[in-house]
Amino acid sequence: PFQSIYQMPQRLFLYIFLFSFFSSPAQNTIGLPEIVNYKKLHYNAGTQNWCIKQTNNGYMYFANNEGLLSFDGTYWKIYPLPNKTIVRSVEPGAGNRIYVGGQDEIGYFSPDKSGTLTFTSLKSLLPQNHQLFTDIWKIVTFRNHIFFHSNDKIFQYSGSDFKVYTSASNWLYVGLINNPL
Repeated sequence: PFQSIYQMPQRLFLYIFLFSFFSSPAQNTIGLPEIVNYKKLHYNAGTQNWCIKQTNNGYMYFANNEGLLSFDGTYWKIYPLPNKTIVRSVEPGAGNRIYVGGQDEIGYFSPDKSGTLTFTSLKSLLPQNHQLFTDIWKIVTFRNHIFFHSNDKIFQYSGSDFKVYTSASNWLYVGLINNPL
């Protein structure tokens, strides 16, 4: 009557295997986004990207070990900070500004007349006793203010001056949750 699978002729087993292999359906990729991975060789900047943001015009900005890294969909460009330190955070803002925070640096990039991004440091606007700080880990826009988060300080930029919030230990997080800061 029935033979065990071990007693089946080898050809029949091979035919079943090949039929099941070639007739199995492939994964449906309709509606899934195309993912492209870029190597360091492609974008020619530092090995680590700390933060990624996209602007309304589709440009991508990366907080990179060697500066602000931009990608327009075709070309990559690196914009180092004047003090040549790591950019840890990035946040697109009003007026074509790209706010960045790095190691002991705070400011924004904006396009000049030729469209090239140029850096404006905001560090000199900080009160003298708060001009030394560690990394700026996060930048948040809230109610026309820009908040820069370091380990022991949060800087609130209003467009012309800063208010500084200090902590007895460390600030662990700054962000928007259901719209309040």
